[in-house]
Amino acid sequence: MISLTPLIAHLSEPPAGFDGIWFRQVAGAAEYARLRPEALPLPAAWIVRAADRVHHAGERAENLTLAFDVVIAITNTRSHAPGDTDDSLLKYRRAVKDKLLGWEIEPDVRPINFAGGQVLEYTDGDLYWRDRYDFTALIANYLPDPPGFDRLNFDQVRGKTS
Repeated sequence: MISLTPLIAHLSEPPAGFDGIWFRQVAGAAEYARLRPEALPLPAAWIVRAADRVHHAGERAENLTLAFDVVIAITNTRSHAPGDTDDSLLKYRRAVKDKLLGWEIEPDVRPINFAGGQVLEYTDGDLYWRDRYDFTALIANYLPDPPGFDRLNFDQVRGKTS
């Protein structure tokens, strides 16, 4: 398994040249599950594990594709002109995508890919959007099988055979 904690740390820092307020909170799935929209400082983002797919890659080796969502929450209020909220969401989505595309979460993991997005919820005051990303890693740290049975061993301490 691969930890998503480095993603949270990576997205906590605003990208160079970002125009606006960066996420006031970048957290994981546990914090997302305890979400209280009325007390949430926006904008905010959460990294939520989505799916694991495994393909056999040889003896004691698997290619693991791990998908995760970046959930972005922003205020849903028109400030000056129609489309302001959509433009604001697009600005955050592009900034996150620029930070993640091609980034390697760990040294032996292939770079992160973008896999699309979807609205989660529009409310009177908030907009929740998720973008799905994935990456693949070769997992080959499985231990070999123990040697086959070839004899009974006498246990000197207990005087029993095993």
